[in-house]
Amino acid sequence: MAIEFLSILEKVMATYKGKRIAMILDSARIRQAKLIQPFLDEHKSFLTLVFLSPYSPTHNMIEEIFGWLKLAMYVKS
Repeated sequence: MAIEFLSILEKVMATYKGKRIAMILDSARIRQAKLIQPFLDEHKSFLTLVFLSPYSPTHNMIEEIFGWLKLAMYVKS
């Protein structure tokens, strides 16, 4: 899977050649694999990867909605 992610990075860099790019990504291990590091080092002046924190239901709005729905369903039954 790291190879596929590297391929995506290569395509993005080719498409936006010479432009600064910031990508916001989940913290999946494949996005930080050793295979990716040489590419990131080579393109660090143009490519910045920003990793989201690991799953945190207290910071996820949809979890609040799910909690409200669960409460509403519990009260009705």
